[in-house]
Amino acid sequence: MFEEIEVEAYVYPTEDIEKVKKAMLNLISGLEFEAFDKGDYLILIGKTRDKKALQRIYELFRGQRILDTARMILEEGTFGEEIIFKVHKQVAYAGKVNFNEDSPLGPITIIIRSKDPQRLIKWLAPRTQDGVPIE
Repeated sequence: MFEEIEVEAYVYPTEDIEKVKKAMLNLISGLEFEAFDKGDYLILIGKTRDKKALQRIYELFRGQRILDTARMILEEGTFGEEIIFKVHKQVAYAGKVNFNEDSPLGPITIIIRSKDPQRLIKWLAPRTQDGVPIE
């Protein structure tokens, strides 16, 4: 359903890089990380092609009952064969999804590369009626 997932976040000197990695892994499993030093901060990038990588975020969308919001965000963030969205870093560390990216520490950006983004969105965040998936 997807070719690759890339997750990125800035890591500031006041942050623990392991905690930022944990926040990213709480959403997307199987990430392999690289860090790039930019002087005042690091850019932490995790990538995966693991087909089970989206399972956690799939479960979070349903458990938090945010399928409609998630679908809207994913559709708005679709550009060709990429779905790009941002989530709150500290909320991700707590094991939840929050699309409010406003945070003094910056968001986590998730980029999903897919040949069929609409099919992927339908699976991740189907349309609902009274909170129940109908697709």
